Amino acid sequence: MNFKPKWLLIILISTVQLAALLLAVVFTFGWLHDISVEKLGQQACLDNQFIASRIVSSAESAMLRNVREEGSQDLQKLQSIISIGSLPNDGFVWVLDRHSGSSLCEFPANTVQSSVPGKQTLFPVGESRDISTICDSVSNDVLRRRASGRINHLGKNQYVSVQFLPQLNAVLVVGQASSLASQGLDETLANAKKQAFMGTLLLGLFCTSVMIIILGRINEGLKVYDEEMNEKVSSGTRQIVRTKNAVIFGLAKLAESRDNDTGEHLDRIRKYVIILVEDLASENPQIDEQFIHDLSLASSLHDIGKVGIPDSILLKPGRLSQEERSVMELHTLIGGECLDAIQSRLGESPFMHMARQVAYYHHERWDGTGYPHSLTGEEIPLVARIVAVADVYDALTSKRPYKTAKSHKESRDIIVSGVGKHFDPRVVQAFLNHEAKFEEVSLLQQDLTDEEATGNFQKLCEAVSQSRQSSNQQEATC
Repeated sequence: MNFKPKWLLIILISTVQLAALLLAVVFTFGWLHDISVEKLGQQACLDNQFIASRIVSSAESAMLRNVREEGSQDLQKLQSIISIGSLPNDGFVWVLDRHSGSSLCEFPANTVQSSVPGKQTLFPVGESRDISTICDSVSNDVLRRRASGRINHLGKNQYVSVQFLPQLNAVLVVGQASSLASQGLDETLANAKKQAFMGTLLLGLFCTSVMIIILGRINEGLKVYDEEMNEKVSSGTRQIVRTKNAVIFGLAKLAESRDNDTGEHLDRIRKYVIILVEDLASENPQIDEQFIHDLSLASSLHDIGKVGIPDSILLKPGRLSQEERSVMELHTLIGGECLDAIQSRLGESPFMHMARQVAYYHHERWDGTGYPHSLTGEEIPLVARIVAVADVYDALTSKRPYKTAKSHKESRDIIVSGVGKHFDPRVVQAFLNHEAKFEEVSLLQQDLTDEEATGNFQKLCEAVSQSRQSSNQQEATC
């Protein structure tokens, strides 16, 4: 094919656009990594503080005094108290002399080694300024308030929490390796980043190829009538919409692929949302055909923030601890902030605004006891209130590794009991108006495989698109 200057210009523009997309991917994942590492660091320090508090309480109860004489009973008791078994992420416990910084006892053995912890600088998590040293540069008042942060010990960064033992004139340090605390996150983000790069490259090559083909046909002298051009524009618009829908669904599947749930979840949520929003349309002027279409697609992104949750918590088969649940609840902030970053580069978009509201607020409760912002009543966006009912119903009626599926009646009773507390009464009324449809969707999906469910979702998207095309043609005829 004979390339002309205008072809080279198109290729250059495509290359610049592709480079911009790749930079956006790098920036987004870098930002997501930084905020996730900060959250994990804060959680690690909370874990350390919990362990330190238990040790301090035990030491005070034991009335220890003579711990500086080697072989003394008090020293042996203190060593027994700090030997608490397996600690997370190569964790350690030190008891250091308040003035010299030397080790009185430690667990596991030989973790302090020849380094002088008293000279190490303690950095607060998420801040860059020095606030203290662990031992001889910190006043007793500061240590009584506790301190948590990050130190460099033997060439490794450690998350530590420090507490003062006044009866021993000593300092208790509980820590764990920061690299191990964020290892699962680094691996997950690395895989997701690789997939995002590959998808961006393929999309760029596809767009460049399409432009070359179109220019080739123009260069060969093909003439197109106005009506044919209009048809191609309409076809291209539909293709862009389908591509956008597929990319959004793929992004949601990327997050969901790390969960124990099946591929049917997104399809069911979408169907439940459509049932609810169509019922609510009669009394909400803001709900039109485009609103229904956008919300059905935005609902797929409600749990996108789970991509930033460690596998140890996300894939845990049993009940989460309070600390683990606090980390799990961060998925609303991670998802919302990720969509914020995307919207800041794409510009204001009704769909992106709706998707952000769903990701941020679908775990808020009508009575203000939800998270992340404890919103109440109509402070919670309508789209989030709708998705909340659909999400809870699907969670109740779905089988999980740690629970069996509840019947429709049991799930219905639970949702009704949450009226005015968990759920918007009007949205629950919409659910009750069409509960038979909910039960039908739930039963229909129970025996489908992930592959079948995904295929059904794609067919449904095509059916919706064809229906809208038919409707538009009818309006044009009229």
